[in-house]
Amino acid sequence: MPPASDEELGRRRFQLSRERAVESAIEKIRHAPAAEWHSFSPPEYILLREVLGELWISLPRETWERYAFSTLTGRDIRALLTLGHRARGHAMAPSLVDQMDAILSHSRHHSHAS
Repeated sequence: MPPASDEELGRRRFQLSRERAVESAIEKIRHAPAAEWHSFSPPEYILLREVLGELWISLPRETWERYAFSTLTGRDIRALLTLGHRARGHAMAPSLVDQMDAILSHSRHHSHAS
């Protein structure tokens, strides 16, 4: 088997970074009392992972790093899922990314107010 090209290694690093970022966000959400994690179904968990992965790709890293995933509420998550369900199978339009950013930024502001 030929060695992987630099381009292929770059893609793999990118995918691994995305997976780690999403897993970290999911863990924070899972342990957040207001997230009502137990009320979501396995397909909703999968969709949330997809949504977060697409957002990670679409947003500047500085924006992603500022989100306070541990302060998301069940309502916030349902709003993200609703938006994500509409976009499933399509590239995320900038307006959709902005709507999701508003939900996640709200949680960030909420964490500072607490």
